[in-house]
Amino acid sequence: MHSAPSVTFPVGRSAFLGGLLAGSGVLGMLAVFADMVCCRGAGAASAGLLWCGWAATGVWAWTRQPQGRLSWRAGDSRTLETGARAAGHWSWVSGAYREGVALLRVERVYDLQGVMLLRLHNADGARTWVWVERRSDPARWQDLRRALVAHA
Repeated sequence: MHSAPSVTFPVGRSAFLGGLLAGSGVLGMLAVFADMVCCRGAGAASAGLLWCGWAATGVWAWTRQPQGRLSWRAGDSRTLETGARAAGHWSWVSGAYREGVALLRVERVYDLQGVMLLRLHNADGARTWVWVERRSDPARWQDLRRALVAHA
């Protein structure tokens, strides 16, 4: 494929990540309760406090996930840092980048077909990790996947 279609895809809080955090939180809580029932010692209290800290950190991290729009614009050729010409460019618009920021590249870190973890690299060296999910915009999901594969 020489050119992927232009696409803009919404990025929000990931239900998939929320499910992972909730599931591991439940498993951790069950382990703490099992420790309380079996051991009834000071270790159970320490484990309970550790679990509470983990749960608070998980909720904090989930609520602070980046939200915005990831865009691929085909046909807008630009020169990359390497001197090569690109057949388009990526951009990211969010609360932190209200005017939008051009991205040097977008990396697929994990691809689970309906959910992807992406790492966005901007020219300032900042990296943003975002989860994108098919359910956010099913009609444009395949266009986003094509753009990511064709211009990796």
